[in-house]
Amino acid sequence: MKDSTALLLFPVQVDLFDFGDANGPPRRAECRNSSCEHECTLVAGSLDDNSGDDRPNDAGQVADRFVERFRQTLDFGIAWKAFRLSDPSCTHRANGILNESDYERLRLSSEIIEKLYIATMNLYYLNAVYDLSVARIDSQSTSKEPPAPRNIEAVEKKSKFFQNDDRKPQNPEEISELIDTLDQLARLYREHLSKQTMKSATWRANEKYLISRTGMDHNGILNGDSTFCVPEQTKVYIVNRGIFYFYMVEEGDKMKVAGLGID
Repeated sequence: MKDSTALLLFPVQVDLFDFGDANGPPRRAECRNSSCEHECTLVAGSLDDNSGDDRPNDAGQVADRFVERFRQTLDFGIAWKAFRLSDPSCTHRANGILNESDYERLRLSSEIIEKLYIATMNLYYLNAVYDLSVARIDSQSTSKEPPAPRNIEAVEKKSKFFQNDDRKPQNPEEISELIDTLDQLARLYREHLSKQTMKSATWRANEKYLISRTGMDHNGILNGDSTFCVPEQTKVYIVNRGIFYFYMVEEGDKMKVAGLGID
């Protein structure tokens, strides 16, 4: 699984995760034309025109609040619990590590599945924030992937999950061990980050560049999404905020985060 989840153009990687092979978050939209003005193709569902609909603006505001909460706390779990759907169980199962046969075999509680999802996404985004804050990734850049901090490399070298590309947890005890390792790595990444990291010149330049690659910050509307168990008749609003690629659903009278996509 190593090197399989490069994020965007810059090789931000969490080697443990193989989102494409397991039951993972959906891929981002890919623009079919060079201008990327309106037309995008997505993994599931069909894309609608959002002209005359103010709800994408509401989705964008919630996305901005989510990103700001993450910036302030450097904790995906805090942001996720504040803005997610009331029933996030489908999204929690799409963690990129386990597939449905694994769930049948391991018989994990919903609490453990939630912890695994949050730990996975926490490390994914903290890893990305670190890498995207230390080097520019624009088209003029020739930078290679920055090395991980030494204390993080040391933990990864000791972990059986990071050293064996095909290593999956074999029992609930190993799931707990994996969660502990992910949480430990997240804590170590926070030692190298601050509330100001996502306000730095390098970060802002990279964020602007990533959004500019699609030519828009609102990528359209899906009719449902099976990954998040959103019915086909329900609109899913897509919002691009650089490394954060949101799938939003209106629940009651509020816009909620159904899940996030990866690249």
